[in-house]
Amino acid sequence: MATPSEAQELPNGWRPAPALRQGMTSFPESYMAQLFQPFRASAGADRVLRQEDIERLKQIAAARQRSSGVTTFFASDLDGDGHLTLAEFKDAQEQSWYETSIDISSALGKGFAKLDLDGDGMVTFEEAKAAAEKPGQTESGRDVAGRLQQLLAVDPNQDGTLTAAELEQLGRAAFAYYDRDKDGVLSKGERTAVSAENSQDDEILRRKQEVARCMFPRAAGQEDVFFVNAYGVGALSSVSLVGQDEVTETAEIIVEPGETPLYIVALARSPTIWRVTGDAKRVTRFVAMSPAKAAGVTGLPKDAVTLLPGTNCISNRLTDRPSAAQATAVAFEDAIGSPVRGMIDSPRVSMKLPSDATAPEKTPGNRTSVLPPPMPPRWDEDPLKSLRSRRPGGLVEIDAASVVASADVAPYEVPPLEFGLMKLLHGSIEANGRQFYTIRKPIARLPAGLGRGSLYVFDLAPGIEPPSNLVNRPRLLPLATPRP
Repeated sequence: MATPSEAQELPNGWRPAPALRQGMTSFPESYMAQLFQPFRASAGADRVLRQEDIERLKQIAAARQRSSGVTTFFASDLDGDGHLTLAEFKDAQEQSWYETSIDISSALGKGFAKLDLDGDGMVTFEEAKAAAEKPGQTESGRDVAGRLQQLLAVDPNQDGTLTAAELEQLGRAAFAYYDRDKDGVLSKGERTAVSAENSQDDEILRRKQEVARCMFPRAAGQEDVFFVNAYGVGALSSVSLVGQDEVTETAEIIVEPGETPLYIVALARSPTIWRVTGDAKRVTRFVAMSPAKAAGVTGLPKDAVTLLPGTNCISNRLTDRPSAAQATAVAFEDAIGSPVRGMIDSPRVSMKLPSDATAPEKTPGNRTSVLPPPMPPRWDEDPLKSLRSRRPGGLVEIDAASVVASADVAPYEVPPLEFGLMKLLHGSIEANGRQFYTIRKPIARLPAGLGRGSLYVFDLAPGIEPPSNLVNRPRLLPLATPRP
């Protein structure tokens, strides 16, 4: 084992690690006191902090958690038969509850369910012990063991030990770093700078925990990572990932020529088919993720695609401000193993990589407006306006067989949204005023996305059965039956 060392010279350009910023106050005396408190309480008899000291602290915390759990069991087993019922648990526990507005019975029922691991309505001592041994909240660096782990990680000479002299040197250097005017006290502005960095640290930590749940494949080599965060992509697919009654969108990623392999993570809010074109052979990994129930990719071999549909592991506020973008970039690098070179944070029908991406510290940029394509003449004015504003990319023809997807891919029987409405207006549906239509001839279904929406209202001519996906019916008087 290495001999504990005294303070070492700190390198040029040294910056305080997050562990040294936590709890920083206006005065160095109070700051140093709070910095040393967990160190003095947990260091071994030699007054040196080692990994085994931290592990011992974790064991003590786990033992206390077990003790609390089994104490609850014994304190609630009123007849002492070694078996705890819900009635006993409520009788014993409700005595410690004050009058509140919450449903105490429901809360106690949930507490009992956490102990009743097999759900048979009876808790044994073994179940209570097992429930108490379940991991508690994930270490966030705020608990004592997590804080000490962070302090040990900033050991100046990285010999696996942290001495009091080293910690004192680190603490004084950290305080001096933020005491920009060197008056021995942190002013309001200096404390604000510390708080801003602490907030960024917290955001990075939360984002790391969030992104880690996504289970991204690790980078295979030195790929450049790009992240596309699309709230909506503005073009409709001619094939569906989610059946005939729901809308599938599509967007194009044009890969520019280059030598460096690319790892692309693309997040869309709706079922989306990503079309990878250009120098697609550069893409060694494409991760298509969405909270929707399906995702798809064309232009890449199946073994280069990872599909994560139904993914709720990350929020939609990944790149809404520079600090969030930077935190996301750090979290992605931690999870994937390669740095994020750029991000795209806007709904785009088509985008180029790498040139359309911006560095994480500059994201988000101004959202790119997409010019609508020319539309055929003589289209109904209301659907045309809606189509041009909501889906400026139009309807894109896609070969269903070319799609690597998480669900069955099938061509739409009727084109989705206004494209299908335009087609049906030439025979089966008649315009009946602004955004009101009458179904004059039997049709199996309305275009995907229209049956449940409130943008258009569909009435039925006499004797016409409603389409299978018509949900919203107008509150209108029935049409008059023509007189003979």
